[in-house]
Amino acid sequence: MEVIAIKDLSILIKRSSRRKTVELSVERDGNVILYAPDNVGREKLEPLVLEKMLWIYRQLGRKEEELHNLPEKEFVSGEGFYYRGRKYKLKLVDEPVPGQKDRNILRWQNGRFLLPRSLAPIGREAFITWYIKRAEDWVPERVQLLQGRVGVTPASINIRDLGFRWGSCTQNNKLFFHWRLLLLPIEQIDYLILHELVHLLEHNHSQDFYKQLRCAAPEYELHDEWLRRNGDRYCL
Repeated sequence: MEVIAIKDLSILIKRSSRRKTVELSVERDGNVILYAPDNVGREKLEPLVLEKMLWIYRQLGRKEEELHNLPEKEFVSGEGFYYRGRKYKLKLVDEPVPGQKDRNILRWQNGRFLLPRSLAPIGREAFITWYIKRAEDWVPERVQLLQGRVGVTPASINIRDLGFRWGSCTQNNKLFFHWRLLLLPIEQIDYLILHELVHLLEHNHSQDFYKQLRCAAPEYELHDEWLRRNGDRYCL
């Protein structure tokens, strides 16, 4: 991992042979990343970072404010909730939910979410439970479909709340994914799965990691950029 440490900041350098320009980015998790071409040396990158220090601190302040002021969902009829990239409306229903044996859970039926009215006060918890259960069934299927591109098999697949991270990989080859993965478009879900599968080969973000990632996901830079610009929209 290539890092520039200045004052109280650690700026991660991500290089690409395709990139022609240098770009600084403050990610949604507060990490500062410098995207650079392969042929630009550190002696040129460090002065660029120093010139942008005020901008970096301002962006970090704004990012912290944004993360604390994301609009909260209202668990009322008509509110929209993402599922695999598409937004579906919620309808509060009187118990029992039509065609449902268990009256006390959220249901996705005929292109909309159905939630017993009595559960509206704990609607967020009901949605998280639903996303986790769906992810526990669906994500392993996607992993099995995609792991051949990388030539690896994870030791296990787990769904958790990972904070600002979409996924992680442990040294003993266990994969963890955030339940929020289920809110994203399928092409972004597949990319994030491939990203973590490549970590089974390279447990870091070295140049070797990105070479392997490009083989598995040739347009990974476009996916990273999309997630950087749009990931915050897919929240609960």
